[in-house]
Amino acid sequence: MDERSVPVGARRCATLALVGLPNSGKSTLLNALVGEKLAATSQVAQTTRGRILGVVERGPVQFLFLDTPGFHQPKHSLNERMVRHIETALQEADLLLWVVDADGYLGAGERAFAKRLKQLGRPVYLLLNKLDLLSKGRLLEKVALYKDLMDFHEIVPVSAKFATNLEPLWTLLERDAPAGAWHAEEGVFTDQTERSMASEFIREKVLRKTREEVPHGVAVEIARWIEDGDVHDGQNEVPEGGVFIAAEIIVERSGHRKILLGSQGATIKDIRVSAQRELKKLLQRPVKLELFVKVEEGWRDRPDKLDRLRL
Repeated sequence: MDERSVPVGARRCATLALVGLPNSGKSTLLNALVGEKLAATSQVAQTTRGRILGVVERGPVQFLFLDTPGFHQPKHSLNERMVRHIETALQEADLLLWVVDADGYLGAGERAFAKRLKQLGRPVYLLLNKLDLLSKGRLLEKVALYKDLMDFHEIVPVSAKFATNLEPLWTLLERDAPAGAWHAEEGVFTDQTERSMASEFIREKVLRKTREEVPHGVAVEIARWIEDGDVHDGQNEVPEGGVFIAAEIIVERSGHRKILLGSQGATIKDIRVSAQRELKKLLQRPVKLELFVKVEEGWRDRPDKLDRLRL
């Protein structure tokens, strides 16, 4: 059935929060479900800092997935805002998708989060992610362990990385979606702007290229965005039919700046080339990217800076 032919009265809509601890694979799962790369992903915890919306239309049902930061104890103003994003998503959602790293250890963090979810009184689906890393025996052990935490609406093993076992999940979600009008316009798959996605994909490359050397004190701000045909000072090279982007990578310490630049600028060049390639795919047009590294000590505790970065 063509989604655009669905009578308004027959439509259903579900808002679903993807929640869990850091590094459980929520953003990878969002990308797999939507079929588009919306969220930055890396092995570094707390890669996701805000709420990211992904919209999927399947027959009469529209799904609004809310990707959220990993549940953690805040240490900075930035972290406090991240936790608020989680709480807002928990309140907005009709259905809660708790994504866990099934290859990991069930510890105090998971137990505390289970208590929080029970307080909400909403249907909770346990998604045991990283199915590709588990034997059948270990998977059954994990199911038994998590079952003791709370009464789950459903338990579904998946592999977000390889998009494994998603169809059974879709079947359950389509079954449980409540009746109601669609909230997003037809054909829209996110509320993220090109600029916000570009800044996140640049940050993703920083995290991937530096690993734990430059951890959470990194942000990216788009300083200039010039489309071909825009009036500008002529100092920047805008590719034909494309866009010129200048971005500032903000770090908290001068030592982090040195790491990002690398020997003779090798690391920042590697980040730029990789990010430029990613942005070309995202924007579907030629991209010229320039990167600058700026030190701003304590930016994670500055409300004015967080507001400017829309964090």
